Amino acid sequence: MATNIDQPGDKLKRTIAAAIAAVTAGTSMWLAASAAGAATAAGATAARPGSPTPSATLRVVPGWTYQDGGKLAVIAGCSRRGDVRVIGSKLLPRPVRMSKGKNLLIKLIGKTKPGKYTIALLCEDKHQVPDSVDVKSVRIYTVLGAFQPPDQPFLPDHFTPDVTVSAGPPPAAAHPKKKGH
Repeated sequence: MATNIDQPGDKLKRTIAAAIAAVTAGTSMWLAASAAGAATAAGATAARPGSPTPSATLRVVPGWTYQDGGKLAVIAGCSRRGDVRVIGSKLLPRPVRMSKGKNLLIKLIGKTKPGKYTIALLCEDKHQVPDSVDVKSVRIYTVLGAFQPPDQPFLPDHFTPDVTVSAGPPPAAAHPKKKGH
């Protein structure tokens, strides 16, 4: 099955997959080195890294919401100062790059399909190289007319969004008009 590498989301998908593989491989190698080096005192000091590994922290509150009119509070954090937070999901029309703030509000519209969605946070350094990643999943439910659904969950009291995005499919590509028709 051939994929078109010119799609806007494909680069992010490949980058996230590469980042997840690199973080997992780096963590397992560091754990193996620290376990092997713990046998001797000299080996234990050599196994510790010089600087802490970068980390990404992602919170999505609430863990579920309804299809039309639902809201998700996404709180993103990167351990290194100056890192840019890139939040991507199939819920969003395109990845959201946040250089200053850390709070993102996702407003769901009626076109959002119910189901389980994954939200990924990618922390990029000043050279746009990803150094850490975190992934969370949320559920989107549809309201059935015949049943009394539970109340929609609230956003945290202290949450004030830095960026607000409406969830939905990406906008259709504009086709240039042909001259003479």
